[in-house]
Amino acid sequence: MSHCPRVNPTPAIDADQGTFMECYRGRQSWLHHAAYLRMGKVLLALRLCREAGLALDGKDILDYGFGAGTFFRYCPPDSRLFGVEIDPQNVGAVREMLRERGCENADLRTIEIEHWESHALLDRQYDVILCSHVIEHLPDPVGFMKRMRDCLTPSGVFMGLVPLNERIMDPHHVQRLDRAKIHAFNEAAGLRVQKYIEADPWLYWFQPVFTRESGAVHTLAQGVSIALGLPATLLGADAWFALSKIYAAISRSQPTQAAFVCGRA
Repeated sequence: MSHCPRVNPTPAIDADQGTFMECYRGRQSWLHHAAYLRMGKVLLALRLCREAGLALDGKDILDYGFGAGTFFRYCPPDSRLFGVEIDPQNVGAVREMLRERGCENADLRTIEIEHWESHALLDRQYDVILCSHVIEHLPDPVGFMKRMRDCLTPSGVFMGLVPLNERIMDPHHVQRLDRAKIHAFNEAAGLRVQKYIEADPWLYWFQPVFTRESGAVHTLAQGVSIALGLPATLLGADAWFALSKIYAAISRSQPTQAAFVCGRA
């Protein structure tokens, strides 16, 4: 997700997020989808589903802030996909990518952040709502999560992925999150955490380079993302997270992501 030009009383994302408006344009190749900044999140979401016993088959899935659409590529073919993003050109590209993969009926739409609460896709309910690396951008995460709770079916679940242990806080993040804060946000929003995991030590020591948006350090970050993303994509979630435990012990790295599943309290 990206930004709005001004802050609403209950905004869906912070105002100063302009960097993300066009960041996915023209980046739909296999190599781009394999970049670790995408695949690390997708692999963690898939691991969370497995550990929570959550099957996505035949489900209505809303990805709020779907970015480049990488998660959609790993959803079962009989799941029904919905999503919102800000950049119309990116929405069109992700829609075309899914059509090429045989998914003709994905309902992907642009969203105006100033009017996010009245978006048409929030007038229905979903079996699964995914918000991957969205909450850390929100000045009012509880208000947002309450709105998402209202979009769940009675047995539906909200899946959240957020960054942890930022050694240098990303300038676009307005929340520094930890387990206690995540549980507090969910409780205040009327949600009950069913499964919580912390994982992914791979970027802990590299994390500061990902806070830079240009120059040689930014180029280095892109190289790191590809160098990690290729083996992660090829190995898959199980092997990758098994390796991550070994890497964490050797490198003394902390987990860089948390993932949680919750339902209505």
